[in-house]
Amino acid sequence: MADFLKQTWYMIGWAGELDDGVLARTITDTPVVAFRDTAGIVHAIHDRCPHRFAPLSKGIRKGDAIMCHYHGLTFDGAGTCVDNPLGGPVPAACRVASYPAVEQDGMLWVWLGDPALADPALIVRFPWLNDEGLRSIQGYTRVDANYELLTDNLMDLTHAKFLHPGFGGDAYSPHNTMEAGRDTVLSKYVVIDIDNPEFPENAWSSHGNKVDLWDDIQWYAPATLSLSSGVVLTGRPREEGCEIPAAHVITPESAGRSHYFWGSALPKDSPLSNDGFREVLSQAFDAEDKPMIEAAQQRMGEADFWELGPVLLGTDAPAVRVRRILREMIGNEKKSQAASAEMSAA
Repeated sequence: MADFLKQTWYMIGWAGELDDGVLARTITDTPVVAFRDTAGIVHAIHDRCPHRFAPLSKGIRKGDAIMCHYHGLTFDGAGTCVDNPLGGPVPAACRVASYPAVEQDGMLWVWLGDPALADPALIVRFPWLNDEGLRSIQGYTRVDANYELLTDNLMDLTHAKFLHPGFGGDAYSPHNTMEAGRDTVLSKYVVIDIDNPEFPENAWSSHGNKVDLWDDIQWYAPATLSLSSGVVLTGRPREEGCEIPAAHVITPESAGRSHYFWGSALPKDSPLSNDGFREVLSQAFDAEDKPMIEAAQQRMGEADFWELGPVLLGTDAPAVRVRRILREMIGNEKKSQAASAEMSAA
């Protein structure tokens, strides 16, 4: 079984995904169902009825609760069974785990660890998703690969030279620098004096002039990434060009499968339509990144990344730093849990 960070917030979906009533996703091998109560507040509970183990997400939202569609047992946002329509008292054991849930910046987050540690202030903010001066889009991609492979892909953007022709292709030969903190890594890429690639040209025309490109991507443990990309006429300050912010949030479903939530935004006056913008990003993530990452996972099988003895290049430094920070955080968390268990047993 894979090791995951437990005391952390994981994104379960976009707020709009609850428009149809309930949202079910497995996070770190834990089935979770989210729903809104009649006041619009989001709740998240374990997605397995304790009676015959049917998924509660197959049930029906009923007022401030979810009714299991198998035998009608109904559970509220605290995981308490509030109705047994077959008669008789509700058994004391008839309840499911509930998880802290937060809706923020159009995103839905859940905390599967100790509820006492679930501080919403720890959630990475993406306020530009609600910026009235921008047009934002959101998407979701399910990837049959370990979540750390997706993080590797994002922290080493040199693959754009080979995998993403619309983002620069052969012209994307960036200078890279890195800044690392205790639980964050910032990787910066700059390409100077090139013809404007297809995607940024459609979003912001350089009118035939040479441009400078930048991509600043910041990783926050365990797998939330904030990207600032942009284009400006060569030699001019960034504020004169076009910045394209993006969110890349990866939630592990299991050891070999991940949820990949992505969102980005353009200035409202950009000539690129929302449909065209979505098509560009879907091409990059679904048609270019996803097949390659899944193919790599298939070749790896169930082997650990480091057990295979990867040959490392200089451009791997940001992704390697992320992996090492995350391994240390998971190791420290496991030590802390073990120490707490020993104290409880004493």
